[in-house]
Amino acid sequence: MADRHPVRRGRPGGAGRGALGSRFVTDRARLGEAGPRDRHPVRAPGPDEGPVRTCVGCRQRGLRSVLLRVVRDEDGVRAVPDPGRRRPGRGAWLHADLACLDLAERRRALPRALHAGPLDTGAVREHLEALAGP
Repeated sequence: MADRHPVRRGRPGGAGRGALGSRFVTDRARLGEAGPRDRHPVRAPGPDEGPVRTCVGCRQRGLRSVLLRVVRDEDGVRAVPDPGRRRPGRGAWLHADLACLDLAERRRALPRALHAGPLDTGAVREHLEALAGP
């Protein structure tokens, strides 16, 4: 019903009308008043979509399912892999590639991302070497 009737803007009596004196609200103005669900309809994620994370080594974005999560251990001195993505605490994401781990070590990205001091990344390196195979 609201679409059939003009919507007045401005003050009563016509004062404050735009340059063209329009009494009607444009579609653009209606979208401005609409909520976020009206402007951006929800759609189901496709096969290439899903949660996206950034690798701390190469800084490339990738799907969460492709990246390895790394967390601090309970003592806070070692970085340990979290392949199940269930360990508590702040996590950093890394491609399952030794080159990305080397970049992250050189840039000191893991300690910065995990809000820690110097970290021993030996457990992560062993895990990545085991994934790479012989």
